[in-house]
Amino acid sequence: MNNSSPDPLDAIFALARQQRPDTSRAEYGFETRLMARLRERRMPDAASVWSVITWRMAPLFAACVVALALWQALVSAEANDAAVATGLNNPVAGEIWGN
Repeated sequence: MNNSSPDPLDAIFALARQQRPDTSRAEYGFETRLMARLRERRMPDAASVWSVITWRMAPLFAACVVALALWQALVSAEANDAAVATGLNNPVAGEIWGN
């Protein structure tokens, strides 16, 4: 089982490693072709412009939501204070004012 003869497949692999492919033709103008393809993909259309605008406006809209929530809490607290002060939560006081 101990065969000392070299494996023919190893010899083929060694020969393939010695042969380097000529990539100069593929390398020529690679950056120019790549940049042209990227420029072609970046052509804006209406949907992409709209999505960029909405994502850039998202922090502004979030701030508006927070401001409106705070304003609503303030108005609600003032309304509750006014209801307590006028006795609207008291059914007896409501009957007195209703007569």
